[in-house]
Parts: sequence; C-alpha cells; structure tokens
Amino acid sequence: MQFARGTTRHVYAKALDQLLAYAKASVFGFTPDDFIRFRVWLFNQKNLSTNTVNTYLTASRRFCEFLVEMGVLQTNPAWSVHGSAQEFKILGIGLTEVTKAISRIDRTTVLGKRDYAFLMTMLECGAAINELVNADIGDFRRNGNKVELLVKSSGTKGKYDALTVGESAAAALYEYIDSRGIVAADEPLFGIIRAGRPQKVRLSFRGVRAAMRKRLKIDEKRILRLDSLRTYCAVRLMKQGKTSDEIRSFMRFKSGMPFRRIMTNSKAIIETR
Repeated sequence: MQFARGTTRHVYAKALDQLLAYAKASVFGFTPDDFIRFRVWLFNQKNLSTNTVNTYLTASRRFCEFLVEMGVLQTNPAWSVHGSAQEFKILGIGLTEVTKAISRIDRTTVLGKRDYAFLMTMLECGAAINELVNADIGDFRRNGNKVELLVKSSGTKGKYDALTVGESAAAALYEYIDSRGIVAADEPLFGIIRAGRPQKVRLSFRGVRAAMRKRLKIDEKRILRLDSLRTYCAVRLMKQGKTSDEIRSFMRFKSGMPFRRIMTNSKAIIETR
C-alpha cells in the first residue's frame, strides 16, 4: 500500500484493525468460513453500512493476497468472500438527460472547457475520477490512428492502462489543452483555474467533485453524482449492443463486484426509460 493515497491507506488500516479485533475475539484460522463470519460480525455487531463492509472485505482480500505472496498462506481464504450488493436509488435520469446536462456547459471559458472535457472523458471512456485527477498532459497522446489517455493503474507504481478516447472526448480534451496556451508534458491534465487563468496545480479529488456538482444538475430537484458517470458509460455501451465481456474489457474492470454493480445499475436505468 505504500504507493496508495493517504486516504486509501487510512481506510485499509481501519479495515485491518477490525479484522484484528474480530480475530482476537474468536477462533480464527484464516479459512473462508472465518471471513464469512467476519462479514456477518461487521454487519450485526459493528452496524456498519453495506459500502463500508464491502470496502473492509476488499482490504481483507488484499491483505490475504499479500500473505500468499509472502509465503505465509498457500491460498487466499478471503478471495471468494464478497460483500452485499449496494442499493441503487433510481432517480429516473436517462442517458439523454445526462448528455444534455453536459452539453449545456458554457465552453467559452477555460473553466467551462476543463469541466466539459473532464465529464466527456468519464462518460465516453469510462474513466474513474482518480485516474483523471492523476493524469498529466503527456499522458494524452495519439498512438497511430488512435487517441489514448494513459492512466495509472490502481495500487501499482509505474504501470499504466491505456484508455481509448473517442472523437467527442478527444475533441474536448484538445480544445481544453489548446486554451491553456503553452504547457509541459509533466503538468497536470486537469488543474485548478483562478480568475479565469489556468494554474499548474493539480485539481484535487474533493475539488473536482465540488466543481462538477453544478455541472450535473439535471433540474431543480435532481443532481447526478459524479461517480455515476461510469454507470452511464456502461449504459451507452449497452445501447450500442456491446456484450458484458466487451464492456468489462473497455472499462478495465479487474474485479467482479464493482462491475456487477455497475451492470445492474445500468440495466435498471435502461428499464425505467
């Protein structure tokens, strides 16, 4: 975890503290049944939310995988133990409404160009928030006939995934970068803007969520969560006739549960229209 963000390390430390507390209070032998009982304990004894339990179980699986790599365990006993599917509140927001909200952004300013490019890249490429926040100018490039954005792989150092950038997202990114004037390859792709002038300061995870909130206002009562744009990317791909395997490959999902949740949410959105 040494290359993970501070917030991630903090959450995982809390998760392992809970695992340690449970192990001390029970007969614990690192078996799948032990982790199933640990999951029940988190729900019933600690009264934690579904999202928190899922996160703690993810931390437990990764910890066990570390123990396997160290030769302490032969197999990962927590590998097959997952949390529960999160509840998804259907707001009755269709893909067309989302694209209209994004298209309404005033792109006559650098700020508008930045926000439009950020949202279009999430919607068209299935990029995660942290991937775009951590991207540099030099990570956006043309590779033969394709336009790609290299994003840092989660939890690894020096490894990248290549996002295929579609025409609309690529045009938005080029327009935004051009509006910044002369830029260096190691400058952040998405930086803060003060008094209409771009700065060489990376936009923070919290900052981008606050900035995009007003951009995703559907109407007076409905505001779309920024995280939900990955779900709407899957909706867009489903409407194009892509299979689950094709969507999983395009969006680079390496674990099953987040992908299953997004696909369930995507189907729920399509079925309500």
